[in-house]
Amino acid sequence: MKKALFLSLFVLSLLAIDWSDRSTKELLAALQNAKGSNVEVILHELKKREPLMSPMEKKAYEEALKKLHDGR
Repeated sequence: MKKALFLSLFVLSLLAIDWSDRSTKELLAALQNAKGSNVEVILHELKKREPLMSPMEKKAYEEALKKLHDGR
């Protein structure tokens, strides 16, 4: 039982995505196609980066948020 649990956790850890490695542009593109819990994780990462975004990135971020909220 412990072995199966360990193996399951190991496989899940390999499938986990570390969004902090991605560029802001990649995150914004991924946000358009994200589903479920990935949306929350991507939004959290973008929110952390918001103060450091260029004006163009910030505009794209705001547009992505608007599309996301309009689509819900």
